[in-house]
Amino acid sequence: MLRLMPFRLPKRSARRGDATVLGTYFFANRTVQVLCTSGEHIEWICDCESFRRQGRCETPLWCKHIAKAAARRSLERLTARRVGLPAPAGSLMPR
Repeated sequence: MLRLMPFRLPKRSARRGDATVLGTYFFANRTVQVLCTSGEHIEWICDCESFRRQGRCETPLWCKHIAKAAARRSLERLTARRVGLPAPAGSLMPR
């Protein structure tokens, strides 16, 4: 007869203990941070109430501020420049 083997899932690492901040995005009255954990996972953190109310869930935490920051980060990576900052004086945009 076959013997059953125990099935164990690894525990999630601590949220801020071993994370590196990749970027910080500021909005009107909210701050969103992009973290890289030791396991090379990307994690987003927001300081809004709806994000904090979600608690620790199986699904990734999300809010509209993180969605905006993710869109801004994608644009920055595609265009290789900061989005949302004023252009330097004397610079011309190509037509």
